[in-house]
This record gives sequence, structure tokens and C-alpha cells, in this order.
Amino acid sequence: MGVEAKGAAVAMEGVPPAIAVEGGYEAAAEEDEEVEEAADAEEGGEDDDGEGEKWLGQYSSTQSILLVGEGNFSFALALATAFGSGANLVATSLDTDEALRSKYNRAESNIMSLKRLGATVLHGIDVERMKFHADLKNRRFDRIVYNFPHAGFKGKEYEVHMIKLHKKLVNGYFRNACCLLRPCGEIHVSHKTGASYEKWNLEGIAAKFSLILAEKVGFQKADYPGYNQKKGDGPMCDKPFKLGTCCTFKFKIGDLKKRKKWNRRKAGSISSIGGNTSPPSRPPPLVQALPRLDFPPPVTLVLTPQPHVDVQRQPPGFALNFSSTLGAPYFHQLASVRSVLSIPGPSLNALGPPAGIPSLMSRITSTTVLTPQGHPWYEQRIIAEPPRTIDYFAREHQGSLQREYEMLRLLMPGATSLSYSAFLELRHRESVQRQERLCRMIANSCQ
Repeated sequence: MGVEAKGAAVAMEGVPPAIAVEGGYEAAAEEDEEVEEAADAEEGGEDDDGEGEKWLGQYSSTQSILLVGEGNFSFALALATAFGSGANLVATSLDTDEALRSKYNRAESNIMSLKRLGATVLHGIDVERMKFHADLKNRRFDRIVYNFPHAGFKGKEYEVHMIKLHKKLVNGYFRNACCLLRPCGEIHVSHKTGASYEKWNLEGIAAKFSLILAEKVGFQKADYPGYNQKKGDGPMCDKPFKLGTCCTFKFKIGDLKKRKKWNRRKAGSISSIGGNTSPPSRPPPLVQALPRLDFPPPVTLVLTPQPHVDVQRQPPGFALNFSSTLGAPYFHQLASVRSVLSIPGPSLNALGPPAGIPSLMSRITSTTVLTPQGHPWYEQRIIAEPPRTIDYFAREHQGSLQREYEMLRLLMPGATSLSYSAFLELRHRESVQRQERLCRMIANSCQ
């Protein structure tokens, strides 16, 4: 069979191009079965006898193979040479053609030999974005191979940040390779074994894309004559690296139904089999709400304080001016507030100023404190304060009383017979008692 990779489709003799829709695995599987039947009919059963098919390591000449991350293209040339043709091979590298010539001594000769054998060679292919490449996005392969992925020499292999870089590279490779793989194809990763390399967790990363480990076989360099592994980065990029114990991990696409179910579970839209898909109803409240209590609208009380004098400087020899009492205006204001809030009880004016306060303190006012005698007008500054409202405090007080009454009914079953008006009267008597105790304490302390 001949394969031509000039544009966006693969032309096979007597075979329609592969499906280019991402995720169309079921339709592609049916098409692959028709392709295999047609190929068997045309070849007259040659594959049954093993004639015309050549193997090298884990790969066959009848498989459509995509090789990514090639260095000097020695692995691709080993396959093409063993098969006698590179028609089914697509070999790619991350480096450009110019970079390859400067890095590897035999890269140019290997690429020329591959092209003579009919292989397709592509440069500048990033494994994390290769599914968008114009020469790959409409093709599907039986095998996609990445030998010894490496994110670059940016530290020691056991360091955490290096392991994260390697895992990110493999994650992008699996994500893109799934879109370029035939339903019955395999994604291969040749990888070292050891403490730091086991932390890459290839199987866990592949599982995120519904890839299951089908087989794990040992990788032997002797199985691929002519293959020479290279570091590929740094000043010693053309030098070989030590292989040690290596394995080839073969991944296949798992059950499509499980993959769809996993995607639905990830999106948070799982529905039970035969169950109701509607969201569960909201559970009933633990405590039944109490009937709403109606309160009169809040009353706004505007208090306009007297302006005070702010002295710019204090001259020597000033005298204090005492003209009125402090207690009487103060208690008058409290009485006006109580009358606005409609709080029953005795008037605060009847209490009078606390007894026992020295006469000197009782004659200090806010308008005459620290006022110098005979001071010029330009050295004084009158500050007029804007009127203030206390409606916010009234609402807060009423709300706190309501909340306290509701909590009392919930926590004390015996208090359910207590009406809201009786509750307010009880709280008022307690407030009056506290005020009387406070006045007695002030009077006793001043004696």
C-alpha cells in the first residue's frame, strides 16, 4: 500500500480518507474494518501467509506509524530500512531543519535516506500541539511512538520541578495523540525505569484520556539496528545517553462508553440509571418561621447641636467662662429622645441632675469652654456641625428586640404565652431599674 502525505488527507489505493472529526472513534472503527477487508481481498490473502509483511521490534511494515520527538532520525531510518520502504512512516522532530544540521552530524544524511525510501519528514512539530498541524490533523495512525520523552536539562532528574516538566510534556503528548489515533491503534512511550522515572506516573496521566495500558515490554536497542539515542539538548546534544533498563508502554483507547461516562461525571452531570435526573428538592427548614410582627414606622429625630468654638492658639492669661449648667440640658435631651421612641415610664426630667456634683463642674457648657476673654474674632473659628439622625439606631433597637423575642419563644416553651407587648413592658422595667441603679451609683461616688 502506498501513502502520500502532501496535504490534509491520506490517499490509499481503493481506500477512502480517514475521518477527521475529533472523537469520531465509532465511525472510524467501522471504516477500519472495511479497509482491512478490502486490503485482504486485493492482496489475495498474502497477509494470512505472512508474506509481504516485515517486522522490526514491536512494529510492522503494514502499520501506519507516526514517530514524534525524533533527534537525528536514526530510529525512523532503522524502521524504513528493515521494511524496505518508508511509505507508511511519518517522522517528526521539534527542531527545525537548520537546528538539526547544527546539532547532529548524521541528521542530514539520515533525512535524505528516509526521503529516498518514501518516508514523510516534518520539522517543528510540538507534541503538545501536533493535532492542529496541517499535515497531521486529518490523518489517523495505527501506532504513535515517542521514544524517551524529555523536557530538557534544567536540573537533576529527581528534582520536583523537573518531574513536573516531564509530566506536563507527557500529558500534552497523550492529549494530542488520542486525536490522531485509529480506534484499534496504540500509543507507545519508551521510558526508563527507576525511582525518579517511576514518579512520572505514565499510567495515571494516560488514564485521564481514557487510555489503558495494554502491554509493557522491555526495550532493547539491539532490536533496532542503526538506532543511536542522543541527548538532544545542551552542549553535548550529539552525545548518547545511558539507556539502562527501559520499557515500552503500549496504551490503547479504553471503552468509549466508559469514556463518555467519565466526561459526564467530570462535568458534574451524572444521572442514576432509571432514576430521576431532576435536581433534588430543597429540604424543609429545621425550624418553622414565626409569624411576622408588625411594627410602627421608625420616627426620625433630628438633633441640632450648638456650634462650638475652635481656638487657633491659646494666649497666656485666659480665663474660663461659666454661664449655665451641664446637667439640665443633658437630661432634657434624653427626655426628648424617650418621648420620640414612645418609651413609657417616668420622665427623666423629674430625676434632676445627680446630687452631690460640685457647683464648679455644674456650670461648664460646651459653648464657652476655653473661650479667651477679649480675643479677636479672626483668631476664632466657628464650626457648625450638620444635623444627625438617630432613625438607624431606632431601627436597630427594634430589630434586636424582635430577634430576642423570637429566640425566647424558641428556646423557652413556657414563654410562648408571653405577648410581644408584655415582653416590651418587661424589658422597659428592666431598663428603668438599670438607670436608677446607675444614678444611685453616680450619686454615691460623688459624695
